[in-house]
Amino acid sequence: MKAFVLTAVKEPFKAQEIPDPQPGPGQVRVRLHASGVCGTDIHIWNGELPLPLPIVPGHEPAGVVDLVGPGVTSVKAGDRVGVSWFQAGCGRCTYCQKKRARHCIEPKTWISNGGSYADYMIAEAEGCTLLPDALPWETAAPLFCGGFAAISAYRAARPQTGERIAVIGIGGLGHLAIQVAKAFGHEVVAITNSAAKVDDAKNLGADEVLVIKNHAGQELTDMGGADIILSFSPDMKQNSQALLGLRPDGRFVTTAPGAEPIQVDPTSTLFKQISIIGSALNDKADLIDVVKLAAAGKVKPILETYPIDELNNVLTRLAEGKVRHRAVVLQDA
Repeated sequence: MKAFVLTAVKEPFKAQEIPDPQPGPGQVRVRLHASGVCGTDIHIWNGELPLPLPIVPGHEPAGVVDLVGPGVTSVKAGDRVGVSWFQAGCGRCTYCQKKRARHCIEPKTWISNGGSYADYMIAEAEGCTLLPDALPWETAAPLFCGGFAAISAYRAARPQTGERIAVIGIGGLGHLAIQVAKAFGHEVVAITNSAAKVDDAKNLGADEVLVIKNHAGQELTDMGGADIILSFSPDMKQNSQALLGLRPDGRFVTTAPGAEPIQVDPTSTLFKQISIIGSALNDKADLIDVVKLAAAGKVKPILETYPIDELNNVLTRLAEGKVRHRAVVLQDA
């Protein structure tokens, strides 16, 4: 099969012919139709997320199951599926035994099974999520990291009916989080540094847009504050400011790594009883929900699509911040 292989950090991905993979017990083989290109791919490309090389990256796949390994009953050949980063736990560690497999110390992921920048990939059957027939491949693919991360952040905040939600960072994840929060009936404030994104945010469903001038927290407070802030920004100075815009019992959810720590005012935290929550990818139930929202037309990733042969150009475009808002490479069926 044809695969795009990273052989050295900061070097172009190389198109190579490698043997067709075969599924083992509990696994399936997926014929790829589309794969999202994620910001994490840039971290891998730059060596900021060290992985054993050579490797076939790609962790936002959508395709059709074409081979089923021994013992698989949950999916069958011909199923349309997406595959998440975390596919299965080891089954034996403390977290797996407590049914918290997403914290498994030796998880089965695309890193061990092979990624999606190829004709085929191997996946644990547990890591496959069935896709509605009406959901296009290019729409489905970015849900398996970007959409999953957005709804996981929303759910991590333990939202209640009627709460006001602010979203910081109207990019690849934030533009999805706005739509998720609106789909569940919340008033949404989009927070951005760019006046050019005001119309974009309103078109996504934001009720109000705050363009930060000096201090994110004070300016959010002046707008009435928020019960929940979902931050997809690595700007920790701004995130620290935004904490002051939380209402009493508010929750701040952070999803992006940054070079600096979040600074917390202990007095405000104490008397307002606010919480700071980290979020990555949560339970599979959340992923299934965002897939359903997308199939219903309530969440629509804004996409740029390219043939997979342009993968290196897409990665460069993403690294330069030129993609709006998610990029997807399309693969021959």
